Amino acid sequence: MKRIIDFLKKTLLAAVALAVVLGIVIGKIAPLWFVRIFTTFNVLFSSLLSFTIPLLILALITGAIVETDRGAGKMIIWTMALAYVSTVFAGLFTYAVSDGVFPSLITMHISENTDTSGILPAEALAPYFRIDFPPLMDTMSALLLSFILGFAIIKYNHHSIRSGVIELKDVVMMIINKMILPFLPLYIFGVFLKMTVSGEMTIIVNVYLKVVIVMIILFIVWLLIQFLVAGMIAKRNPFKDLATMMPACLTALASSSSAATLPVTLRCAHKMGIRRNVVDFVIPICANVHLSGASVRTIALAVATMIMFGQPYSFGLYLTFIMIFSITVLAAPGIPGGVIMAATGLIQSMLGFSDPMIALMVTLSIALDSLGTAVNVTGDAALMVIVDKVTKDENIDNKETVSCPVQE
Repeated sequence: MKRIIDFLKKTLLAAVALAVVLGIVIGKIAPLWFVRIFTTFNVLFSSLLSFTIPLLILALITGAIVETDRGAGKMIIWTMALAYVSTVFAGLFTYAVSDGVFPSLITMHISENTDTSGILPAEALAPYFRIDFPPLMDTMSALLLSFILGFAIIKYNHHSIRSGVIELKDVVMMIINKMILPFLPLYIFGVFLKMTVSGEMTIIVNVYLKVVIVMIILFIVWLLIQFLVAGMIAKRNPFKDLATMMPACLTALASSSSAATLPVTLRCAHKMGIRRNVVDFVIPICANVHLSGASVRTIALAVATMIMFGQPYSFGLYLTFIMIFSITVLAAPGIPGGVIMAATGLIQSMLGFSDPMIALMVTLSIALDSLGTAVNVTGDAALMVIVDKVTKDENIDNKETVSCPVQE
């Protein structure tokens, strides 16, 4: 039993999966008073999460700005710009497909296969009490303030403030690791327990199975698009490059970690015949900032969830969200579920997600984390090919290789 508990502590996906299964199973027999206990816990946990998210954004993005002042010149500018553009276009591509496919897919399934007469009213499962922890600022204010502080610190070279920002980042990461993530499976258990008791679970499971199938197709198509574009720009065979990166892709699928995959990614990238210093420079940076797979996953799940819960959306809303999301996740913590944790505040404030919607997003994002990581890792090589092409006239033989902690 102790080994099982230790394993669950170390493996967030296993803990979340167990929480989902227990929530569904126990929800079949649980009395209402038992469910309301966990509803109360979830209200408190959600309030704490809302308080923490702006601090997380402020600390991580400010820290990322002051820590990337490395004077790396043209190459880092191209790498950062391409990573951002790729993440944005991955989100826009996913939105276009999701908006075209999901409305008919989800609406038709619900209307034909779902009986909602047995769903309990929300009042029957209300929390016993609630305590609100108002955030010090909203997420957009935190995002703006992080840019102001970060660039001011770089411009005026305030070493003491720089150290304070980095220490704040460490404190926020401690809160995430010690207070948020350990209780996240319990929160997810409470959400699935409540949805099972209320009668909503059958609808959700059936609908999201189809969404996941569409999402896997999106992952494959986006990888092909990245390598086709890189191949056209650099006049290379995109299919050969993609095949060369397959060991890294499979390693990422198995490990769900860019950190664990980095040695394999570097080895595969070196086999592509790109200048060695370009490989050693671009791949570690992209492991932090190129998150197109996470963008595909997040946007597809967000659109499906909004349709599922009958919440209106528009292209303008998602255009703004994708552009800000692509900046926010640049500093996502290198922990399992780091991207969705960093994006939760934006999803709540910009898309108007409720607690059950957020819980579904977190659960499915973690469950599909390995797929997103595989797309991130494999797509890094496509960006590397472009960077090698556009910087071919730059003398980088004596540039120092940038070594960065990587996302998971």
